[in-house]
Amino acid sequence: MALASANTEGLQDIKDNWTVILAAGLCLFFMFGVPTFMFPWIYREVIAEFDWSRAQATDVISVKFLVGALCAIPIGWAVDKFGPRKMTILACLIGGCAMLSFMFLKPEGVAGIEAHNYYIMLGGFLGLSSLGIMISTKTLLGRMFEGNMGTALGLALVGTSLAGAATPFLFGFLKDLFGWREAIGILSLGIWVLALPFYIFAVKEEVGGNTQKATSLKMTTKPDDAVSINDFLRGRNFWLIVIGLPMIAMVDMGVAQHYVLYMSKDLGLDINMVRTGATIMAVIAAAAKVGFGRLYDKTSTKGIAFTYILLGFAVLLLFPVEGFITMMICLAIKGTAHGGLVVDVPVVTKHCYGPWGIGKKISIFTMVYGFGLSGGPRFMGMIHDKYGSYTYGFITLICLAIIAAILMCFVKPDYWQKSKAKD
Repeated sequence: MALASANTEGLQDIKDNWTVILAAGLCLFFMFGVPTFMFPWIYREVIAEFDWSRAQATDVISVKFLVGALCAIPIGWAVDKFGPRKMTILACLIGGCAMLSFMFLKPEGVAGIEAHNYYIMLGGFLGLSSLGIMISTKTLLGRMFEGNMGTALGLALVGTSLAGAATPFLFGFLKDLFGWREAIGILSLGIWVLALPFYIFAVKEEVGGNTQKATSLKMTTKPDDAVSINDFLRGRNFWLIVIGLPMIAMVDMGVAQHYVLYMSKDLGLDINMVRTGATIMAVIAAAAKVGFGRLYDKTSTKGIAFTYILLGFAVLLLFPVEGFITMMICLAIKGTAHGGLVVDVPVVTKHCYGPWGIGKKISIFTMVYGFGLSGGPRFMGMIHDKYGSYTYGFITLICLAIIAAILMCFVKPDYWQKSKAKD
């Protein structure tokens, strides 16, 4: 298998390494996409069966992202030391076992563990595996690709959007046949039968390397302009990014985990219509990831700031939703914005600091991003539990999106500007 060479004209490096991108995409589909997108459809079931509040029901996704955030730095260190391949395989094993373990969840608890504690514990394991997959994939492709990094990431991350398109109907079908717990266990088969075997076949040990072999496949020694961790942490860009990232993450996941409850329960829309909207939104997000990857390759942080504004506009459009047309306009814009958000962290990291030590830097930004992801669902659940509606929550999310966009506008992509000047 040919690794990406210095020739990045056009999309040749993408064509040369399509099996690696496909393998990464399959792992993202089953390991990140399916768990993330199945949870909004579980909340209705656990609220009815366990008599939990909306905040309690969404605790599983909050813990999922919180554990991922807390473990992001150790995961990034491990990816840099041992390579993306080993960490991806380990993450697949943890996530697959966690999904199977949902089949044992009962109202009376499991092996002396209270039901809600067991529920969020499994969310924690899924958070560990999901972040392992995400950081490993971003590091792998960040090392392999130079001029087309955003495009490669966008193509791989299409896997998460395709999962968003398939999961609502696939989960609903399996739930109706076997039950919601069994549906989660059955969905784990995608890991064991397809994603993991193909990844082992397509991604060889040397692909992506490790710190000792090469932090970038294009360089074997530390470059003169490499940004040390100390300079990274003290820089102006760092603080602009770490303040803005959790804000926009809170907006994204606060909407993503509650729109099903909002539209089906609060607005009274038919659940099958909401499923259709969710699928179309995910298809749009899949195309948007590739499009935004190309946009970021050309516009860098300014393009990312535009995405943040677009997400805030999508939240605003939740207010007038009353039927299929207004629902689809809102979800189409939400899907478009989400497509850009999944690509932003690795791109802004590479564009600001270059490829050296990218695993550690991505993991730090992923950690703060994860804090926002974990806070969004819980915050929106608490708002609804207290006020009986999401109105104040939506207003807060719009304000956060605007602030995050302003902060990103002031981020200076030094490495990207130097690369452009050489072209």
